[in-house]
Amino acid sequence: MSFHPHIVKKNKPGPWFLVSTFFAALTIGSCSAFPGIIQNPDPQQTQSPTTPTAIPSSPTPAPEIGLLSLNLIPGQTPDSWQVIGQLINEAEFPLGAISVTVTLLGVEGVELDKATVPAVPASLLPDEEALFAIDFEGTLAVVDTTAEIYAERIPRIRRAQGEIQNTTWQTNSEGDTVILGQITNPGISQAKLHDLAALMLDEKQEPIGYANLVASTTHIPPRESVPFIALADGEFDPYDLVFFLDMVVDTSPPEPDLQFLEPPALQFTDQGVPFFLGSIHNPSSDWVWASGLLILEDEDELVGIAPINPPLPIQPGGIHSFTIQQFWGISPEILASEDAMHTLNAHASIEGVTTLAADETVSLLELNISQYEALGSIVFLHGVIINPGDTLIRQPSIYATARNEEGLIISAGWVSPAELLEAGEASDFELSLLLPRVADPAMLEYDVIAFGLVAD
Repeated sequence: MSFHPHIVKKNKPGPWFLVSTFFAALTIGSCSAFPGIIQNPDPQQTQSPTTPTAIPSSPTPAPEIGLLSLNLIPGQTPDSWQVIGQLINEAEFPLGAISVTVTLLGVEGVELDKATVPAVPASLLPDEEALFAIDFEGTLAVVDTTAEIYAERIPRIRRAQGEIQNTTWQTNSEGDTVILGQITNPGISQAKLHDLAALMLDEKQEPIGYANLVASTTHIPPRESVPFIALADGEFDPYDLVFFLDMVVDTSPPEPDLQFLEPPALQFTDQGVPFFLGSIHNPSSDWVWASGLLILEDEDELVGIAPINPPLPIQPGGIHSFTIQQFWGISPEILASEDAMHTLNAHASIEGVTTLAADETVSLLELNISQYEALGSIVFLHGVIINPGDTLIRQPSIYATARNEEGLIISAGWVSPAELLEAGEASDFELSLLLPRVADPAMLEYDVIAFGLVAD
């Protein structure tokens, strides 16, 4: 079964906006390089472009991987570049763990910068295509570009043929392009979504940028559709969108059972800022990674999405409260009107993506709160977390809840101030909690813990 990119022609942009409130979106991302068996020969020289320019493969890929295109274009800031390329599996067998290392070279072959990214999809059947894209920052006089492709031969891929529908896009208040749409699984088997990327083209079919997946449901039942959010760094009005889906038939064991102990409920601060408060319950006997979506509709029309992504797994029997303070797609006019917010239909879903691996351990970290500050309906907690052990900690995070006089949780939040904490290392943090109307910050009880995953 072959896979090719799904192309969506330009539609009139819908009323989508991303409105920045007081907090960043709650997302987790990871990117890793994949060692492999395919490398490429010597580079060739090209001129440094000032407009979108196709750069010949330099070096040329080995026969198993074909480089369909490699473009070096100016980035969204004066001192930046984007490298965008497309691959095809020309072998007669599946290839996996595909990644690309792009090197920018200056005069006399001096290396200016280098970065590695996985392709989307990261595994390909024969004749399937993939996208890769990398951002480079800095004043770089680029003379040549090289691309090294890595891959591994794998036995089989059970590809699920997803369909992209109902896409629309708009520029948010921060100058980025938000793409919303639906992924449909037309097959008879449940699908598992690994990743999604969108290539944006102008009227001449030249690349002008790309968008990465921000949030979507991981497991997609047969003949059902789920919403997704993708984000492009910069303001674009593309003519075509070409989507690359990394979606396979889901052969994994049934997902762990997670439940909403309290479904997300709409709240307002004293200043009229809307947010949702809810709680996730893990009734299983395993630590479980959670992922969810809050979907907002106006008369069955999708108007907003918010991801629910706790930074670390939820313990067996544990309850994890959360707040949603930023909404992708809702217009400023709706956010500014309590009546309009109340008319929206809210649907939330939560799934246990996977259990914590047997070789992973959650470890508590030391925590010192140095400053507490209340500003309107926002409470700021400043402090330091410390790795007191002798092992490397990854994804160190601080989780906090606020309780009222009756002991009910009225707010929750978390922050991950660093990717890694070495043994004995400390990291400063600032965590913000949004409080509901009439709540007195001085009369609340705050529970704050810090934890991370043992990395070795």
